[in-house]
Amino acid sequence: MFFIVSIFMITACSVGNVSRSGGMENQGYLQFIQGGSTVYSEGVTVTVDNLPPFTAKVDRITKFGMKANTYAVKTGTRHLQVAYQGKILYEKNVIIVTQETKQIQLP
Repeated sequence: MFFIVSIFMITACSVGNVSRSGGMENQGYLQFIQGGSTVYSEGVTVTVDNLPPFTAKVDRITKFGMKANTYAVKTGTRHLQVAYQGKILYEKNVIIVTQETKQIQLP
């Protein structure tokens, strides 16, 4: 009897397998890429829907790769406007998918 109680006590006190799972966040990402010869040194002004604008860095593709500056936005269809020095470079409705990065190529 003591043996059975001892085994029960040992197995009851063990931590066992602990696992943790979490859902994907409800956001996607935007990345802005330099497509032409224009250098956007001060960054571009980005407006998503009617939210306050923010300044984003524009990445340049080189032979060594690309530095990834990404910006989180809510998923779904979003109205995106990108401007540089007051001139609109890009304006379109885009679909943002959960945990995916949407690359916007600027002229």
